Amino acid sequence: MPAALLSLVLAVVLLAPSTVVRAAEGGDASVLHETFIDTTRSTTASGSRPEATSRTLETTIYVPSGRSRRPLIVFAHGSDGHPDKFTELLGAWVAAGYVVAAPAFPLSNATVPRPDQSISDVVHQPGDLSFVLTEVLDLARDRKSALYRRIDRKAIGVGGLSLGGATTYGAAFTECCGDDRFIAAAVLDGVQLSVGDDPERGKPVLDGHIPLLLVHSDVDPVLPYSLATTAFESAAPPVWFVTLHGASHASQFENDVTAYDAIGKQITIDFWDATLKGKRAAFRRLERDATVAGLSSIEVKPVP
Repeated sequence: MPAALLSLVLAVVLLAPSTVVRAAEGGDASVLHETFIDTTRSTTASGSRPEATSRTLETTIYVPSGRSRRPLIVFAHGSDGHPDKFTELLGAWVAAGYVVAAPAFPLSNATVPRPDQSISDVVHQPGDLSFVLTEVLDLARDRKSALYRRIDRKAIGVGGLSLGGATTYGAAFTECCGDDRFIAAAVLDGVQLSVGDDPERGKPVLDGHIPLLLVHSDVDPVLPYSLATTAFESAAPPVWFVTLHGASHASQFENDVTAYDAIGKQITIDFWDATLKGKRAAFRRLERDATVAGLSSIEVKPVP
């Protein structure tokens, strides 16, 4: 990863398996904790941590109450992040009717020593999302699992914050690592980076084959706003670009209390409703909910 891009990205609630909790915004949800181990790929050495011959992905899975099949969202945290930092946002998605799977990446999550020194592992993280997706879908075939017959396999989205946004770009828009099971993508204060083993095949190409939501603060202190404007200008439609005026980098999506929390929850739910549930009116809701005087605005590239 180029040093200039590396410098840009530098800057807990633990629940037992089968716990039933009250999701944010109301509604009950089961919270599962699964350990998925990919034995086909390795984890590079980092600091005092030796190289491992596999990749271990501790994954939190939220399952809405009821028995019907639901769309699935796979979520990627950022550097020094963790699924536990997003219980409010992910809980709102669950309350809106989505299964959410959020892995903790092996080297960039907040529980490992100096995760900021391991952000180059982003090249492997799109593969982590695809692996976790496969494992979750396998659980949905297992009669003993709380996920049995609970996922709509034709309605799967991917989203992420910051370095998780780079991971999302990689999982949705690259030749090397794109996963065509994802039919919509949301990048929150993210950056485009080359992923995978081949730098050319690992460059994101925002070709419009799936809908894209970009959300970025115009005064982001970690990843400049220009990264988002450049992405929007280069992206083929359909793409929605929401600017948060005066927001920070991560706090409006993590569990911190900010003036932007309700906007972040609502616009992402609108986007998921439109793209994963097929509610066309939700696109109009998105444009309305993203236009808040003094706090947010939106630009749209609709399908011609």
